[in-house]
Amino acid sequence: MFIKNQEFKDEDTLLEAMFDFDIGTKSAYVQAEIEKIDEELSGNSEYQKYKDSLSDEDDKAELYIEERDLRLAEVFMQRFENFIIDSAKLYGIKDGARELLYEIDMV
Repeated sequence: MFIKNQEFKDEDTLLEAMFDFDIGTKSAYVQAEIEKIDEELSGNSEYQKYKDSLSDEDDKAELYIEERDLRLAEVFMQRFENFIIDSAKLYGIKDGARELLYEIDMV
C-alpha cells in the first residue's frame, strides 16, 4: 500500500496513490470528474470498439479502470500544483488550498 503521509508532484506517484485510494471513498469532486470521463468514454467509438473486442469481462473492467485513472490523473495534473497524503486522505493542492480527492478509513 502506498498510503503514507507525503507530498509529491509527479504523475507516476499520483497514479499509484489513486490506485491505493480507489478502495476508499471518492470525494464529490472526483465523482463529478468520473461522470465526465464516463460520458467521454461512452461517446468514444475507438474505445468502445476496442472494449467490445475483448471477450473477458475482467479485461473490460481492467481497461475501463486504467483509462479512467489515466484521464483522471491528467485532470488532476492540470488542475493542481501538487498533492499531499495526510491522515489517510489524498488532497490536491492549488494556491495553498486543499481539495479532498479520496479518503480511506484505516481502522
